[in-house]
Amino acid sequence: MERVLGLVVLLLIGAATRADIAVEIAPGEVLRLTRLAAVDGDIVIDGALNEAVWRQLPAYDPFVVIEPDTLTAPRHRTLIRLAYDDRGLYLGAEMHQPPETLIKRLSSRDDRALNRDSINLTLDTSGEGRYGFWFGVNLGDTLSDGTVLPERSFSNDWDGPWRGRSRETEFGWTAEFFIPWSTVSMPVAPGVRRMGLYMSRKVAYLEERWGWPALPDTVPRFMSVLQGFEMEGVAPRQQYNFYPFLGITQDHIDDEVRYRVGADVFWRPSTNFQLNATVNPDFGNVETDEVIINLSATETFFPEKRLFFLEGQEIFVASPRADTRGGGVGSSGAPYTMVNTRRIGGRPELPVLPPGSAVTARDRIQPVDLLGAAKVTGQLGALRYGVLGAFEDDVTLNAQGPDGAFRVRQDGNDYGIARVLYEDNPRGAYRALGFLSTAVKKPTGDALAHGIDWHYLTSNGKLKIDGQAMTSDIDGVGRGHGGFVDFEYTYRRGMVQRLGLEYFDEDFNINDLGFLERNDHYRLRSAFVFTRANLGPLRSNQLDIRGFLQKSISESLLNAGGIFISNRAEFRNLSRLTLRLHFLPGQYDDLNSFGNGTFRIDKRREAFALWESDSTRAVVMLLGGGFREENLGGDSWMAEAGVVWRPSDRFNLTMKLRYDDRDEWLLQQQDTLFATFQAEQWQPKLSADFFITARQQLRVSLDWVGIRAEEDRFLRVPGRPGGLIEVDKPVGPGFRPSYDFSVSQLNVQARYRWEIAPLSDIFLVYTRQADRRAPLGDDGFTDLADHAWNAPLQNLLVFKIRYRFGS
Repeated sequence: MERVLGLVVLLLIGAATRADIAVEIAPGEVLRLTRLAAVDGDIVIDGALNEAVWRQLPAYDPFVVIEPDTLTAPRHRTLIRLAYDDRGLYLGAEMHQPPETLIKRLSSRDDRALNRDSINLTLDTSGEGRYGFWFGVNLGDTLSDGTVLPERSFSNDWDGPWRGRSRETEFGWTAEFFIPWSTVSMPVAPGVRRMGLYMSRKVAYLEERWGWPALPDTVPRFMSVLQGFEMEGVAPRQQYNFYPFLGITQDHIDDEVRYRVGADVFWRPSTNFQLNATVNPDFGNVETDEVIINLSATETFFPEKRLFFLEGQEIFVASPRADTRGGGVGSSGAPYTMVNTRRIGGRPELPVLPPGSAVTARDRIQPVDLLGAAKVTGQLGALRYGVLGAFEDDVTLNAQGPDGAFRVRQDGNDYGIARVLYEDNPRGAYRALGFLSTAVKKPTGDALAHGIDWHYLTSNGKLKIDGQAMTSDIDGVGRGHGGFVDFEYTYRRGMVQRLGLEYFDEDFNINDLGFLERNDHYRLRSAFVFTRANLGPLRSNQLDIRGFLQKSISESLLNAGGIFISNRAEFRNLSRLTLRLHFLPGQYDDLNSFGNGTFRIDKRREAFALWESDSTRAVVMLLGGGFREENLGGDSWMAEAGVVWRPSDRFNLTMKLRYDDRDEWLLQQQDTLFATFQAEQWQPKLSADFFITARQQLRVSLDWVGIRAEEDRFLRVPGRPGGLIEVDKPVGPGFRPSYDFSVSQLNVQARYRWEIAPLSDIFLVYTRQADRRAPLGDDGFTDLADHAWNAPLQNLLVFKIRYRFGS
């Protein structure tokens, strides 16, 4: 009997030992995951790997250090275990490290910039590198998720009803994931289903990221070379979700209470078809945009934040330039996209009014209500598709004219989008051809746009080509054409060259539903990026050299261009220093006269520097400053400072302050008249977050910009393109006695959010917004802030509840 007990003890010790030893993975090996049976029992997703089934599964630890890009063995172990059943995929992760080094920082969902311990999973659910989803569990139970497209286009715009939890242990921490099959899109695959997998772990106290497979950002391939794994009999059942919601808005300006009841519907009858619809939606004021002062002729882009439009949006991304987060391949900062869903339910289409009349400033910024919208996405073999339709309600606007105030009614717009994309993966390469069409029906006429896009990636990943050819047809304007093509070549790991060509004629316009900063130009752009690690005192260094030349088509004049050099260095003490140098040659400005002629501006130089301290500390600081020459040669300076204080994982306080001193700031005043200004600008930002739990957040934020500008010189646009002509200050009827001005723009928000269940929330939000532009007078900056506070354009208290019912 004793011998039997001894043998049992030895077997148990051996089993425990084997459970902690990582299984070796041969190059090119496809993992076969364990299918859970009913006898295995349910896994409770609580972050603790205490179910017996976890110890019966093989553990994998092929991680290497990918940030910085050393590809060396990590300092600590990471054991990953995977299993599945009819309902979904299970993942258990053991993250070994000294417990005193753990960094747990709570945040709102999808905050990827925060340095904290996390474990992340990327799934190629297509099985062929065409599309996928990523999921992250941060220590403390804050979740992150999103989508990924070839080859490495990550987005956090998607939120799914999956579960993830974490737990601190004596050896570090653990995490559990459960991803329902009905949550993700997949092609039909009878029998054996193959997917791709990528794991990354952020070790915050080391400021390192570890990955499996070894795919740092410095290599070109990603989606096409993930770790393969196979499962049998994964055939998800149909899924449906019903999201009723109630919104109550107290408008303190109009002194009225508005009620809105509606619902969202989600239906997935199969793995490759999905329907979303919303009826009488209330998007409310639960998110605010960043305060940006823009007195130029080009529009500021603001990203989409409404969940209905974010869900499934990846099918409408026709090129890397359509990455609405900015900074995509070939991007100049703002996106080039035919689909900008912020146009839907955005600011109203302004009617034609009698001379001397205008819609009030408050009504110009109020969003238009939507009657409803519907979206269908799916896949048929190698063909993916998406269709979206949305319908705005009519709107009544307040206007002011020579004879007093009056009201005017304006019909809402109707929107339609259709998209098909054919994808193929011959011999490891990737190629795709897509078609995108948009239509807007407006009171002033219809606006149509069509585009063909193409994509190619060689089997070794070194050469990547993306392009899009487009045409627009707008009532009263006619047909316009445009397009671009981008080439990206990777010489070796960390060394990338990009080249882009674009052409947009003067009649091309996609801004009724898309976003394009300007038309009437052709441009050549180039970018060279060189990234290296372990350079003496530096952990990593990235040198970025890019430039472009742009000429107008109608006048054949150089109207934009420059050379832009930046270097981002990370030191061994985990601080960072970013340096930027810009040179812009003399060129012609054909936009900022607002249609009143073309004028020449001088060559300019700009220089900026920004230092950031170690982000692992409780107090993080940043200091920066810069210099730039203005369009007519004046010298301007800026300085910024900030501090982030995190005394605990539940609370953070962020304070930033920027100051600009502008000399010879050139602005159009009326018709061909310009003026230069001596101006000062202050921009403080303040935000405080307190997390009662990982699912309950209190947030208070303040964002203000104030400008005081005093007139200097006056100039006029010449009759033919050339330098501005200095003139005396104009006087008499039609001219102002003083052109000094002030701007005060304010956003204040206090928000409570409680995620009562996956994708089910309660919001209580107070929002106060102001945008005041007035003659300068004797007001100081404190006075400007007071005026903005006392004369808001929005002063709202919103309560909203949304709850998910379904499978």
